[in-house]
Amino acid sequence: MISGDLSIILVIKERCPCRRPELKIKVNPEDFQVEEILARPLVQTPAAHRVYRLRKRNWNTVDALSEIARSRGVELRDLHWCGRKDRSALTVQYFSTSSPVDMTFRSTNLSAEFAGFSDSRLGPGSISGNRFRIVLRDLDAQESEVIDKRLEEVKLFGFANYFDDQRFGDVSGGGVFPGEMIVKRRYGEALKCIFTAFHPGAPERVKARKAEIASKWGNWKDLSPLCTEPRLRGMLEVLTRGESELEALGKLPREEMSQYLSSYQSFLWNLLLEGILKETVGNLLTIRCRPVDLLQYRDLPREVFRRLAELVIPTPAAGMPEVPGGFGKVLSRVLYSRGVRLSKLRLPEIHQAFLSSFGRRAISVPEELKWGEDNDRLFPGRRIISLEFILQAGSYATMLIKSVSRG
Repeated sequence: MISGDLSIILVIKERCPCRRPELKIKVNPEDFQVEEILARPLVQTPAAHRVYRLRKRNWNTVDALSEIARSRGVELRDLHWCGRKDRSALTVQYFSTSSPVDMTFRSTNLSAEFAGFSDSRLGPGSISGNRFRIVLRDLDAQESEVIDKRLEEVKLFGFANYFDDQRFGDVSGGGVFPGEMIVKRRYGEALKCIFTAFHPGAPERVKARKAEIASKWGNWKDLSPLCTEPRLRGMLEVLTRGESELEALGKLPREEMSQYLSSYQSFLWNLLLEGILKETVGNLLTIRCRPVDLLQYRDLPREVFRRLAELVIPTPAAGMPEVPGGFGKVLSRVLYSRGVRLSKLRLPEIHQAFLSSFGRRAISVPEELKWGEDNDRLFPGRRIISLEFILQAGSYATMLIKSVSRG
């Protein structure tokens, strides 16, 4: 998952045996700035929902809103927001509430100010896009030249609109999706994934504890002192009583179950898009992604660009619409490769969440893309490239960065 308190290194791998450049992003929060763009303007006359502008630095969205809600004596569930923004960034986003309580807030690295009113509460569909200001650091002259050339191509042709690593934080080190195990009705394996998962940057003591859980898996009473997380303890109590693995999964919070399922759905969509690119585009390069590397294009013939720019691909789900462009066979190959049938994506036994299909554009073309080069004051003798651009809602700036970092 692309996250961290210091710098993030992106390594872009190409198939040729040439030198692989490295660059650093998020060396400090100011190097990665994001601002939501609301799809509809707010009004200043009183309406059902008050909307606040949230500014945060080194806070994730849920923790930031939880802190504000706690300080004002309201429940987090009374606040509604458009999407989560990275902790290691300087972000501006919006949230709404129907509560009459004034949610204005100010502390170090976190503030909320009244922005206006809305007739409806905010949600994922309330923004049209995000504006990014990003600094790429620690580049040499050759690397900056490569990136400059690729930026020119991306400005014209965009990039493949894959879901990026942030979407796949639940995937185990072995590339196992809890969501895939649930879809395959292998509930025990799903539980083991959930109990033993840890963030790549976790302390060694956490990794050791998770390894011990894996080694004692099935001996539920022995796991009790190792499962300190409340959500794990709730599931473990069900297993200890001899109830089924499915009943244990029923203790997962709604949001977490939804995350597991949507993560797997996003993975299938990525494979579908990659398969479509293989059939329609030449000159593909490999970019390093989680949980598997993916293919990205460079430039496109005019007709291919037009076709891809118009292509909206439905995310896999039972009852999904037909994949347009005659690419249904690509989806069939993807599902076969994972040992899954489309009908298996209907999950009546899972009460917390379900998979529904929605359309996602095949490619993303940044708007107002501009960039400049300068000396890197943090890494003497090296160069920086500063980027500014707008992406449609749901597109990943980190995917754009991966796309331009090797050409």
